[in-house]
Amino acid sequence: MSRSNWFVTGCLCVFLGCGTPEGQRPTAPVEVSVTYQGSPLEGATVTFVTTDDPIAASGITDSKGVTQLSTYGTKDGAVVGNNLVMITKTEVDKSVKTKVVPADQADTVGYSPLTPLKSLIPGKYSAPGTSGLQAEVKKGSNKFLFELKN
Repeated sequence: MSRSNWFVTGCLCVFLGCGTPEGQRPTAPVEVSVTYQGSPLEGATVTFVTTDDPIAASGITDSKGVTQLSTYGTKDGAVVGNNLVMITKTEVDKSVKTKVVPADQADTVGYSPLTPLKSLIPGKYSAPGTSGLQAEVKKGSNKFLFELKN
């Protein structure tokens, strides 16, 4: 392809848009801020799930309680439309002692106990059906604030 053809193709993509790749739904940039008990919630996983044909977008909050969501690529946002929201923050529960069993003594080959986790925020926020959180993602930039309480 000649240089002029590449130029014309590039201009068409810029001016007309190259469209959404096949199988992907349109996304829009989403910035989410999360507080818990009035303070920024660092290290929380925020997930948006579309209410029709569930597709998830997620991100992890920084020290200011802020994240940009990703669906198909880094910080590409969330799928446009109605989304249910879940927010989780967990840590390893060091109070639970799990006995590690060598593979030759376990009931299944390669046995490895799951690491027990404990939630640092109320469990209701960890599922889209119980969190009570929703977001309408629209074309263009979107910003949401979720203020979590006990």
